[in-house]
Amino acid sequence: MIAAQGEPTSYPMVEDDALDVDPVYRDLQQKGPIQVRLPHGEPGWLATSYDDVRTVFGDRRFGRAIGLEHDAPGMFPSALVKDPTLLVNMDPPDHTRIRRLTSTAFAPARVAGMSTDVQRMVDDLLDAMAAQGPSVDFVEAFASQLPVQVLLGILGVSQDKSTSFRGLIDEMTSHHAEAESRAKAKEELYAYIRGLIEERRAQRTDDLLGTLVQARDDDDRLSEDELLSLCVALWSGGFKTTLMQLGTTLYALMTHRSHWDELVADPELVPAACEELWRWIPSFRYGFPFVRWASEDVELSGGVTVRAGEPVLPEFSVANRDESVFPNGWDLDFHRDKPRPHLSLAFGPHYCMGAHVAQLQVRLAVDSLVRRFPAMELAVPASDIQWSNASLMRAVEALPVTW
Repeated sequence: MIAAQGEPTSYPMVEDDALDVDPVYRDLQQKGPIQVRLPHGEPGWLATSYDDVRTVFGDRRFGRAIGLEHDAPGMFPSALVKDPTLLVNMDPPDHTRIRRLTSTAFAPARVAGMSTDVQRMVDDLLDAMAAQGPSVDFVEAFASQLPVQVLLGILGVSQDKSTSFRGLIDEMTSHHAEAESRAKAKEELYAYIRGLIEERRAQRTDDLLGTLVQARDDDDRLSEDELLSLCVALWSGGFKTTLMQLGTTLYALMTHRSHWDELVADPELVPAACEELWRWIPSFRYGFPFVRWASEDVELSGGVTVRAGEPVLPEFSVANRDESVFPNGWDLDFHRDKPRPHLSLAFGPHYCMGAHVAQLQVRLAVDSLVRRFPAMELAVPASDIQWSNASLMRAVEALPVTW
């Protein structure tokens, strides 16, 4: 229920269930932003329309750095790690300076050139699935493997480190792990990264990590703390989103059988289908953590004015279904005519730096799955699929499939 005028509404209003987006949010989009209070932190505004969320993401009057001085609204205590060297907490010009260092590695043309290598990784993992099958857990056999392999290749780190990296990042980012356990995982990850940095200093390489170390040592474009924080951000953020999207994408296709059959019949639809799935899938549970603060008064829809210093929660999963932008936006439709860009990977200065890499992996995975395993289906009822409670993302714990 929406609270009385002047009183923040408790948020989230409903519990998530799988990939559902509750219809209560459809009604909110007609009313403009409302004031909400999450379980932790200060109250703020909730933006649910496409135009409002796009403004909060892209308008430079909204930023992250000011939030370091605030008690950030969130689903868990300390929703905002108060570290000014983290890229996610920066605004231009510092944010622009650091993003520019990674732009070459993640540029669309360079990512397109990775297709052959990524396809080889996809094929190898699917070969192993086929040998293990005809029934496997897709998350363990594929979704948790591919993004780590791709990221380690970009950074120039040995593939035999994939298991240890996954374990440390899972523990460090889990909201249900004990504080001592999270701190220990963080210490181990930072120590390992410091070792990799020293290796690049002893012997130059042309991978992304080597480029960043050179930017620190030769060009003085990074502080030592910024270098370390950026490396950690690339590790911790570089595979989680893709892992979750791979699992939820296949879940969506398995539970919307006609859409899967459509791709099997016409694999040329896969690129458009994957973009539609990025739009339609609510990749985060309600309470998306990357709040923005207004640096000056900004008017949003419905005549709502966000005052300077107030936070806004941009719920892009709801905005992606805004029917004023996406006709029948609550439906999954692989035949949309020149749809506007979805907001699942943000927009503006904080647009996901690895977006093109993540999209490449999902597209190649779906294309290969429909070609190689056309009869694939869930091995258990959809109601038996377990969803993670340890992550703010919509994540399947396991996805048993058979063919």
